[in-house]
Amino acid sequence: MATYFVTGAAGFIASKLVCRLLKEGHKVIGIDNFLTGLRENIPDDLIFIEGDISDKEVLANISNEKIDAVMHLAAQSSGEISYEKPEYDIMTNALGTLNLLNFSVERGIKRFIYASTMSIYGDVDDKPIRETDCKNPKSYYGITKLAAENYVNTFSNRLDVTSFRLFNVYGEGQNMSNIQQGMVSIYLSYFMNDEPVLVKGHKDRFRDLTHIDDIIDVWVESIDNHKSFGQSYHLATGEKTTVEQLLKEMAKAWGNEQYPIEYASYGTPGDTFGTYADISKLKRDFSCYPQTTLGVGLEKFIKWVKSEQQNK
Repeated sequence: MATYFVTGAAGFIASKLVCRLLKEGHKVIGIDNFLTGLRENIPDDLIFIEGDISDKEVLANISNEKIDAVMHLAAQSSGEISYEKPEYDIMTNALGTLNLLNFSVERGIKRFIYASTMSIYGDVDDKPIRETDCKNPKSYYGITKLAAENYVNTFSNRLDVTSFRLFNVYGEGQNMSNIQQGMVSIYLSYFMNDEPVLVKGHKDRFRDLTHIDDIIDVWVESIDNHKSFGQSYHLATGEKTTVEQLLKEMAKAWGNEQYPIEYASYGTPGDTFGTYADISKLKRDFSCYPQTTLGVGLEKFIKWVKSEQQNK
């Protein structure tokens, strides 16, 4: 049995990771400030700390027991919110990551796994992005996440670090009340409320959409994957999906292929037109990689959403 420290433990991805690790018999310490995370995501057997990773005193008060790995997923991850409160991005995404890296060195924790983002690239050509491509973030969010990834890289001579650049993650357990984060969940919230879907931006924008189960599989494998030490990877499907294609698949999975869609003449500040990943490096170094098709993933997600609605 190992002991893991998971940040952002009440959030969508981290809470799923916590549950998987606990199910496998590990001991898990989690931290969250509940700014976007949900208290209902905290399982009873998680050793939980309410606090902010940008506060060194909070980290200093964590027990001195041996921790085998830090799995850092805490972040302010909404591009829209980053324009409203850019200083919070700096505190959480940049300073918080630096604090955790220093905490890991001080506590003798060798393994550090970081959730980065495709937003570090900014606008790119209509082709699969490679890990070596130019980084030119458009949003404050992307800027602070790139800074944090650079901090992680500078610690690679002291820690066994791995960064996963996540693209668009969706699936069961997502916070459906947060309409400023997650393309799939934002659009799905309109279906839930029986309202026409309002799309901010062009229907030809495109994304790489990854189901949550695939994300967790790779994170768990990465813990003891020595090939990944000192590396950054795209964690995505490698498939290009336009907004128009996504909405057609969502309407089909919802059971109404004629569901009304409205396109606004404006977009979200800092939003990129399109990104999708080259995942050849991930396939080279990992035995598992995202393979859930969009149709299957959406069916699972929508089934969960409808079940949640019925249970309210």
